[in-house]
Amino acid sequence: MLNLDKLSPILFLLMWSSGAIFVKMGLENASVWSLITIIAIFWRGSQFTSLAKLPLPILIKLLLSGFLLQVCYQGSYFLAINYKLSPGIVAMVLGLQPLLTPFFSKEHLSLKSYLMLILGFAGLILAVYGARDVSHITFLGLLFAVAAVLAITTGSVYQKKIQVHPIASALVQNALAACIFMVISSSVGWEVHWTTQFIISAAWMIGVVSTGAVLLLLYMLTKDSASSVSVLFYLVPILTMVFDYMAFGTTITVTTVLGSCMVIGSIYLFRQPVMTPKLTKTN
Repeated sequence: MLNLDKLSPILFLLMWSSGAIFVKMGLENASVWSLITIIAIFWRGSQFTSLAKLPLPILIKLLLSGFLLQVCYQGSYFLAINYKLSPGIVAMVLGLQPLLTPFFSKEHLSLKSYLMLILGFAGLILAVYGARDVSHITFLGLLFAVAAVLAITTGSVYQKKIQVHPIASALVQNALAACIFMVISSSVGWEVHWTTQFIISAAWMIGVVSTGAVLLLLYMLTKDSASSVSVLFYLVPILTMVFDYMAFGTTITVTTVLGSCMVIGSIYLFRQPVMTPKLTKTN
């Protein structure tokens, strides 16, 4: 029988990391708000009946976390890419999440844990720099990238405090996102070119990223600390580079490999359980 606790980090990383490639593909054939509305609208309709089954205080908390995770994070992330910020810079900014999470969640980490977080961030910078994907910086792009990392950090910490099944969380949060994005799309105008590339992009984002990856993220937050989950995000840009290499033949340098090894090592050491010495009984 498959152990979801062990498989969920691997599956989440593979699903979540693929998102950047399909976002770029989708934005070639649609505006930001049109694409993100199509993705979010998947959860609306009959799923609104699930809202009535939740106590009002829980529903309000889910709506707040959903606003941060689904609306603010996704909207800011898409806009950062749309405003031509280099993907490498976006990755570096989002790489601040594991460093910010302990402070936002008020977790007390050991000195070793903080050192591993710093090592992971240094490895991420080295890997991204080796990919030479840091050439273009725009003010609006950088602003939205910062907004994205703040939204996903605070949203993840807040979601950790809500004791609700991941599917219920996803239904409520995506319903809220669908409503907000539909209003925005109606205001700014609808722009979609239904090409094969766009359909594949939207289908992947709906089925794999917005459904599979988000459900796994919510599931992991019910099992692990916010810091243990957030540190996995160091690997997202690394895997995205691997997908770029597989799909487009992007060059992977020795510097990128070295930085990636630093990231993998820091995550492994950070997530190792703390070993407490056993007390021996005395007669």
